[in-house]
Amino acid sequence: MSDNTEPTPVTSSPGVLPPGPSSALWTSVRYATDPVSLYRDLTRYGDGHTVTMPLQMGPVVVAYSPQAAKDILTADISTFDLYGPDALAMVFRPRSLVMLTGAEHTRERKLLMPPFSRRQILAAYAVTMRETALQYASEMAQGGPFVMQKLAQRIMLQVVIRDMFGVTEPAEQDELRLRIRELFEASSPALIFFPALRRPFGGLGPYATWQRADARLTQLIHGLIARRRGEPSGAKVDLLSLLLTARYEDGSVPSDEVVHDELMALFLAGHAATATTISWVFYWLHRHPETLAKVRQELATLPMDVAPERYTELPYLDAVCNETMRIYPPVADLYRKLRTPLRIGSRTIPAGTGVAVFTTMLHAREDLFPEPLRFHPERFDARRYTPFEFMPYGAGARRCIGASFAHQSLQIVVATILRHWELGLESSQEEKAVRQGVGVGPKNGVRMRILRASTQESAPVAAPSRAVNS
Repeated sequence: MSDNTEPTPVTSSPGVLPPGPSSALWTSVRYATDPVSLYRDLTRYGDGHTVTMPLQMGPVVVAYSPQAAKDILTADISTFDLYGPDALAMVFRPRSLVMLTGAEHTRERKLLMPPFSRRQILAAYAVTMRETALQYASEMAQGGPFVMQKLAQRIMLQVVIRDMFGVTEPAEQDELRLRIRELFEASSPALIFFPALRRPFGGLGPYATWQRADARLTQLIHGLIARRRGEPSGAKVDLLSLLLTARYEDGSVPSDEVVHDELMALFLAGHAATATTISWVFYWLHRHPETLAKVRQELATLPMDVAPERYTELPYLDAVCNETMRIYPPVADLYRKLRTPLRIGSRTIPAGTGVAVFTTMLHAREDLFPEPLRFHPERFDARRYTPFEFMPYGAGARRCIGASFAHQSLQIVVATILRHWELGLESSQEEKAVRQGVGVGPKNGVRMRILRASTQESAPVAAPSRAVNS
């Protein structure tokens, strides 16, 4: 628990909304800087408390029980608006699935589902994931310490460029990589959560830097879309090409703006969030040598030249990935704003109020996950969790559409690196979770070093001797 304290709880709207912390400033600042500590402190108010989040968006009722999560996430999507669109606008474009509600959301989701359900596409992506992980990790093997989060970002960015954007020419890959990194580095939490800072200041401020980076990347992607529309249908099987050949139910085609906005949303989900989870997996594995040894034993049951998608069939590796996402879920909180009243548990929440499922808090419930602060993948062997008890990618009609792609990437990249190298953490210090954009990531990125090439061929090997115990 955090050392921060909060005044006696008061009811935000007497007689209507449940009680919660009285200080909106206290909540807002910590949400934008130290969200995990805030989540842990908010548990004192119980399930269904009221808080005021950044941007003066009004109160939000926070839920973190499976039943409340189900009440919110299975309600008719036509009864919801977006909560905090100003914050989302710095991350997601207006025509992306994340920014749509009601019938528009349903229509767009139907358009996007087929490309993500094609097995041959996921198999092709799996090969790119393994090849890219081997290439970039090999470069790390020749040097000193490196930051795992940055390595994972490089790997996932290359996967996105090749398999989502379908760019194979090295010079064009370099240009797209540069523009994406510019935008990513210009997107600070301060600009996301505090719109008052979004001022150009004569072209010298951070918002002006973000605007320039956004304009350059937008121009590049629109040029790529225009060129791809002129190519024969079926010439490529990347996600961009599949989107351009997709059709709505009425036979119409998605506009350039829709394709651009969806690609940008998928890039953010498939690049930044997955790379962060990869770094957390390596952090936890190397703080728990016994867990690392069990993963290596499981990997040793497969031949070295196995098809990479076979890694997704390994139960203990999957449990390690799930336990990592239980502690630091890629989707840490799920917001809605009510158009009509909604009953959550024994309360009816009035229209106009925000409601949210705080996944991090749900995943830390003692009744679901005993010793919730302990890294213990075996809990996923002992119990099968419902979609409203464990939801790293969200749940319901707005569950992350790229969840399968992200989870496959996570498993394949981790397995590939572990099979070829033995690594160690550079520090025994605990890695603090901090706000990174709309997500939560390791403050120092998880600094590691490749110790040696793995000797694993067909027999298990011991955990690296420099692994750090918790």
